Amino acid sequence: MKTVTGTSFLKAIGLQLILGLLFLVSALMVLLISVVVRRQMNQNVVMITESTQNHLLAAAQAAAAYVSSEELDRYHTVEDTETKDYTNLRKRLIHFAEEYNILYVYYWREYKEGTLQYIVDNDLDPESQVGPGSIYEIEDVALDALSGRAGVTDLGTYTPEWDGLITAYAPVHDNEGNFYCVAGVDISDEFIFIQNRNSRNMTILQITALSISVIFSVLNMRLYRRKAKQIEEAHVKLQYFNKNLRRAFSTDLSEDVVEEIVTDPTRLQLGGIKRHMTALFTDVKNFTSIAEALAPEHLVDLLNYYLSTMSDVILEYKGTIDKFEGDAIISFFGAPLELSDHALRACITAIVMKRLEKRMNKHISEKGISPTPLLTRIGINSGDMIVGNMGTQKKMNYTIISNAVNLAARFEGVNKQYGTWILTSEGTIRETGKKLLTRKLDRIRVVGIKEPVRIFEVLETSAHAPAALQEKVHQFHQGLELFESRNWKDAENTFSRVLKLFPGDKPTEVFYNRCRKYQEKAPPGDWDGVFDLTEK
Repeated sequence: MKTVTGTSFLKAIGLQLILGLLFLVSALMVLLISVVVRRQMNQNVVMITESTQNHLLAAAQAAAAYVSSEELDRYHTVEDTETKDYTNLRKRLIHFAEEYNILYVYYWREYKEGTLQYIVDNDLDPESQVGPGSIYEIEDVALDALSGRAGVTDLGTYTPEWDGLITAYAPVHDNEGNFYCVAGVDISDEFIFIQNRNSRNMTILQITALSISVIFSVLNMRLYRRKAKQIEEAHVKLQYFNKNLRRAFSTDLSEDVVEEIVTDPTRLQLGGIKRHMTALFTDVKNFTSIAEALAPEHLVDLLNYYLSTMSDVILEYKGTIDKFEGDAIISFFGAPLELSDHALRACITAIVMKRLEKRMNKHISEKGISPTPLLTRIGINSGDMIVGNMGTQKKMNYTIISNAVNLAARFEGVNKQYGTWILTSEGTIRETGKKLLTRKLDRIRVVGIKEPVRIFEVLETSAHAPAALQEKVHQFHQGLELFESRNWKDAENTFSRVLKLFPGDKPTEVFYNRCRKYQEKAPPGDWDGVFDLTEK
């Protein structure tokens, strides 16, 4: 009896040890699984939070460009909202919210110290709509918006009392680049709260994992599947934002620039800002005569081929295409992304255009699609410009304006008078860092601009300039120095030597003829050497 009892006791002890060991192994496995799941959840929280912040910024900045400060400045009182224009504005905001998959879009300005005044929103519920009659205290999370900086509220500070609203702000600027008011957008993303809550709950579940290992395993599996589905849904939303950004800019910007904007939308600042940039204008010589000789359908084919070839070069060097005007292309370098070497990029773009022109005209000649070759004149200038959305509320264009822009357009036309193809200013040449072979020409005063400017012909990059071209520039500059010293005879002899070595060089012919003319009748003694051009 004792032996049986002892054996049974040992068997019971052994069974308990085996069960305990199995339970311990099972618990450790569950604990390991829970740690892995929690780590994955934390990574998902970080990923979704960062992606949500980036794309909220994109929506807020798009809203900042959607309505101009001039239009918002019409509404300061409740009476101002009782107009058809205000109703139409709210309808436009409803459409904007649908397009960008957000709950609310609204605008507010600082009213008095510590308070804000709402201007308009897209809310469909009359009881919760806000307008000029809605005055509230400014929360801490919105203070940064008053300094003109775009940002997203700290997702980690939200609680369920916020009803799942996550907010981003962006400044609205006037056409002078001054801060006027704030554009805000809200989205409802309960997933953020679920992620934070479940991360806390995971700690409690880990403590009780040893006693409820089986149940815990099932819960973890279900939770993981649920999170995977929510992550997939969030990813679809983020793809929608990306698609809208790419669609908005893909026709005017190179693919790599669009990708940079999608990756970091804070670099996209719309709404009229002042920036130092470079403008590039092109036009085809005698294109009117070419157009008259072609049937309309053949003219369209020729234009599409030419504009596609030249536009690809601009986009390759990260330029932005402003618009096409017939055969002319207006473009700029330095926005929406800032480029420290915008002047050099614009000049190299022009050089590459002229290189491609030879290959393009060979194709045109072989196919017989144009009666004469297409020869492009190009004007380039750098300076301070206002860049942003301009036009009307129904038709806006991301474009540039300033005196520096006008000068680039004038340089394109000045090519006609010197027989050159690429002209730019002394300021632009200084910014290229001596990486180009250029020829210094006159100091001129163009139509509509009083300040004289020294013009330069852009010939080639320094690394690719042949020795003969460098020698021509060297000898020409010797003649120019004599010319500007009023030594007409020696200057004539120098330019004559250049023409013997390089017959048909148009700028040299211009200065050679001037030397002969001034030897017969010199300009007045007080002449400052500036040539006033009377043609555009």
